[in-house]
Amino acid sequence: MRAQYFYLIVIFLTLLVGCDHYPPSPKTPAPEWVRVSTSVIEAGQWQRKFSSFGQVVPADEYEISVDVSAVVKQVLFDEGQQINMGDTLLVLDDSKLRLMVASAEAGVADAKAQLHQAQTTHDKNISVFAKGAISEQAYLQSEANLKSAAANVQRAAAGLSIARQDLGDTQVVSPVAGVVKRRSIEPGKNVGPASSLGLIRSENLLRVETFVSQKDVNTLRIAAGCEVYAAGARNGVYLGLIESIAGAAEPATGNFKIRVSVNNSDGLLRDGMAAKVTFDSIAAQDVVAIPRAAVVDRNRKLIVFIVKDDAAQAIEPVLGVGSGDHYPVVSGLAAGDEVIVSNLRLITNGQLIQRIPL
Repeated sequence: MRAQYFYLIVIFLTLLVGCDHYPPSPKTPAPEWVRVSTSVIEAGQWQRKFSSFGQVVPADEYEISVDVSAVVKQVLFDEGQQINMGDTLLVLDDSKLRLMVASAEAGVADAKAQLHQAQTTHDKNISVFAKGAISEQAYLQSEANLKSAAANVQRAAAGLSIARQDLGDTQVVSPVAGVVKRRSIEPGKNVGPASSLGLIRSENLLRVETFVSQKDVNTLRIAAGCEVYAAGARNGVYLGLIESIAGAAEPATGNFKIRVSVNNSDGLLRDGMAAKVTFDSIAAQDVVAIPRAAVVDRNRKLIVFIVKDDAAQAIEPVLGVGSGDHYPVVSGLAAGDEVIVSNLRLITNGQLIQRIPL
């Protein structure tokens, strides 16, 4: 009888001790990482390609002229002289234009400094506004100041590009090969865009007349190279030089006429053929550009994900017109930012990432 009581007590104590053990808590799942490739964006030279269509026409003569007002230092052509395409015809005094470039560079530096200050202030206001520490009006004002500062950088950069272009225009080169038929300029004379300084009669030369829009016309310059493609010519692509840029738009279309000279030494281009002209815009300096692969459309917004502390952070930058496989950045991103360029379909704001080589 005592043995039975003993076994009952043992069983009771065993059950009592077992009640003190709880099932183990479920383990917290490890964070999910997405493996991505990234690219650190840099500032550099930016040049955009664009095309227009036109028609091949005869080109017999080229008026020698300049695009800036300056004093002539050297005249490197004479009547009866054989001229090759790309030969330097005139050298203008560039002392004043160098000062204008220096002033424009200082303006760009000042505008960038103001943009940095506006960005810093706005970034600070984002956090304090979320906490209710500043008014909505103060927050919106800092946002407006940031956009204004970004626009000022654009204007200053455009002014610098124009100043550099004017400086480059102090050396006038021939866009045609031919013979000088008239020289009407001497060293020491002050000349301007309206002056006719000489005449070259072209040999084996044709011209393509085409039109570009108002957003593109100021990105071109006289004597700049371009590519001309004519399907009817066996050799296909020819090197062209911009001969003239219209000073006013066509009233009916609002577009500007461009004349491009093309060397027809093989005799395959013919009057009346259709041609496609591909231009390179004037190179802009210190432009931040991002790969097209870094840009994704989310709800009709162009989004870029940058890497912050091994996590993706969504940015909605202001981007310019793309060229090739890159977009120029107007605002919202800066040189040194690390952007994600792969597996964007798997990325959301705050997503943890692991870098893999490109």
